[in-house]
Amino acid sequence: MILLGFASCRNDLDVMAPYKDIPVVYCVLNPKDSVNYLRLEKLFLGADNAYEMAKQTDSIYYPGASVFLERWADSTMKEQIAMERVISPVRDSGIFTNDPNYLYQSSSPIRTNSEYRLNISIPSTGAKITASTHTVNDFKVVRPEAYKKNLPFSSYDNYQTVEWITAPYSRIYHLMIRFHYLEVINADTVNLTADWNIGQYVSQNGSGGELMTADILQRNFYKWLGNKLLTPAHNVQRLADKKAIDFVFTVGGEELYTYMEIYKEDNGILKEKPVFTNITNGIGLFASRFEQSVTGKSLSEHSIDSLAYGIYTKDLRFADSQNDYYNTGF
Repeated sequence: MILLGFASCRNDLDVMAPYKDIPVVYCVLNPKDSVNYLRLEKLFLGADNAYEMAKQTDSIYYPGASVFLERWADSTMKEQIAMERVISPVRDSGIFTNDPNYLYQSSSPIRTNSEYRLNISIPSTGAKITASTHTVNDFKVVRPEAYKKNLPFSSYDNYQTVEWITAPYSRIYHLMIRFHYLEVINADTVNLTADWNIGQYVSQNGSGGELMTADILQRNFYKWLGNKLLTPAHNVQRLADKKAIDFVFTVGGEELYTYMEIYKEDNGILKEKPVFTNITNGIGLFASRFEQSVTGKSLSEHSIDSLAYGIYTKDLRFADSQNDYYNTGF
């Protein structure tokens, strides 16, 4: 009873550990981008109201951090790139402060098929954060063949096959078809595009050299377009561009693939997800992606007529293949 009495006298519980912050880093390098960005912030625990602390700039940003990218080959550093801290356009409002929105950027070219290492120093805490990734190289698209300028999308029940050979250090391939078309209103012509997401494809490993295939039912192209575009006003005429179709690949390396697999939706199943990070002395993601396209494929005459008169697109006011636009030079 005496012990219980002493216990009942103390009902406050100290659950707050000593203050400690954890660096959070996100950076996805893309050799095709003219500017690459890195976000450096911190997780924190403090004694004050968390919502109020989150609105303070010094609660989520480090002062005076230095950020460097290094390109390595054969165990030798070939290049060091300093990333500059800049104020980016204000991001969406939320729990955390959104103005100023600090990022680190570099306009130095990022090379394909190269190892990049990240080195971050934070003088205020003495932290040294490191990570590494390998950028993806160009890969070979087998089909559609480069020499074929025309796509016969005219038969609903045929397939357009896309084939490619994977590049080293790549795991995930996202394929999209970009459709270019024109809208003519009186004497004015507007160039427009619509993007059709075909799907995501995962290679067996990151060694490269694997043949991957996507078979696209041509009927689905017209069904997608019929759902994507609205019926225009009676004074609007539409035309498929003479270079109407692009095949656009977005490729991710091993780290980006793993990150996306862990954090993808689970079809309503609620379960705790593991924390993925490839950042040493911090958490986050340092990865690479790459973009490659097969562009400028034209539609055959029968395909253009399917746009004009087919059951899925007949109300979209596309001109048929007899229009003067198709009978002039490129």
